[in-house]
Amino acid sequence: MLFVAVCMLLVFPKANAQDWEIGAFVGASGYMGDLNPENPLAYNDVGVALSGKYNLNATWGIRANFSYSRMHADDKHSAVAQRRERGLNFSGYVAEAAVLVDFNFFRFLPQRGRRSYTPYLFAGLGGIHFNPEWTASGGRFVWKDMLQGFEKDDVADEGIKKPTRYALAIPFGAGFKYNLRGPWTVGVEVGYRQTFTDYLDAVSGRKPQETEKRWLQGDGRPTDSYMTAGFTISYTIFKGGCPEWRN
Repeated sequence: MLFVAVCMLLVFPKANAQDWEIGAFVGASGYMGDLNPENPLAYNDVGVALSGKYNLNATWGIRANFSYSRMHADDKHSAVAQRRERGLNFSGYVAEAAVLVDFNFFRFLPQRGRRSYTPYLFAGLGGIHFNPEWTASGGRFVWKDMLQGFEKDDVADEGIKKPTRYALAIPFGAGFKYNLRGPWTVGVEVGYRQTFTDYLDAVSGRKPQETEKRWLQGDGRPTDSYMTAGFTISYTIFKGGCPEWRN
């Protein structure tokens, strides 16, 4: 989060008040990984976000986005018989700090111009922290329990490194927003996060394959991802209370 704040200050040291807006997101969240390798519409939990955006002009904007997404999956609900027999499960969260670039298809000027709505695209780069938990053999396991499997000599000999709860992610997506009146804008947004980790679900194909630790056995999907879909609301800060935009 500190990295995002420093980037915003360095890139936009002479920002005018009317160029800024603050926003919030609330909606559904989902996950794709070893327990859900094929369904990008598996929304089964909740995600929220806060953002601060600098509008370069009516088309382009850059925002610092901070989000928190819950997620879970369970093999017992799978339509694939082999996964139901495997019996893996997990639940957890992903906290994300990202810098996003927004592109409006139409020139979007609150309280000014003929259009008060626009579809838009966004993409960027972020850092995530995650904390999966799971149930196996009648007990509840947390991250430190999984790390014990990586302390064995045979695992070290294979060159398998211990996983970390931090990773990079590439967020991208699309949305639609509508200016109600004045500074207030509402909309809908769908986002997808491709991460650079295979441990959002505490399951990976490159782990010790032990009978007493069946939760370590995955489908070998190289990286995990997660997605969000929901509603947005934002407030544009106008200088002196009036919407004055640079051309």
